[in-house]
Amino acid sequence: MIKAPIKPVHRRQISSATIDRLLSMISDGYWLPGEQLPPQRELSKSLGVGMSTLREALQSLQMMGILEMRHGEGTFVTNRPYDTYEKLLDLSLTLGDLDAEMLFEARGIVESGFAYHAATRATDEQIDELFEILQKEKKCIDEGEAECCHDLDLSFHQLIAEMANNSFLQQIDSTLFKALDKLLRVLPQTEKGWRLHYAVAEAIRDRDPFQASESMHTLIEASAAQYVPLMKLDAIGKGN
Repeated sequence: MIKAPIKPVHRRQISSATIDRLLSMISDGYWLPGEQLPPQRELSKSLGVGMSTLREALQSLQMMGILEMRHGEGTFVTNRPYDTYEKLLDLSLTLGDLDAEMLFEARGIVESGFAYHAATRATDEQIDELFEILQKEKKCIDEGEAECCHDLDLSFHQLIAEMANNSFLQQIDSTLFKALDKLLRVLPQTEKGWRLHYAVAEAIRDRDPFQASESMHTLIEASAAQYVPLMKLDAIGKGN
């Protein structure tokens, strides 16, 4: 089968745009389940993006369950790239009448506040635990263990909520984290995302509440930007 040339990416948020482009091509049937993608160097050139950007996008799609990267063989579309769509549907049902934008807006308000107070109220033991979570999470990312990443990511955010030591806010976080639990099962954790988490932890360790709040806000904005191209999976699920 002769395929049309791959169009290069021409958007500002290059990492998200690369994921978006690859998802679009899979949903449009350019690559079918079980089919191998071109070699990374060739694909990078066709898309007009750097190798590091492409690898990050491929890693994200692998953790979503869309791609499978086989050592010594290459990158393949999984035989069942539709399972993640079911997770998206599950998330939608969890949110009910709320949309994802409202969830991210709530996270920006509440979790930035958690991070602010965590920087002034966290114990040394809690801070040590936060960095231990990050160490374990980095290992899971390197090994491509999505379920492990999800559990540790949720623990990271819950621990920061505990650090804030505000009983009233903790009444809110129980509802917020129910939705966040579903969200984190859909959104893959990448090394870039891990670095954003690390920046939050560093600001808390340095007892800098303003930087902790700002770093958390940046993290949530990046998470929201990652969710948008994931909506392309809707097309994959409907085409199943």
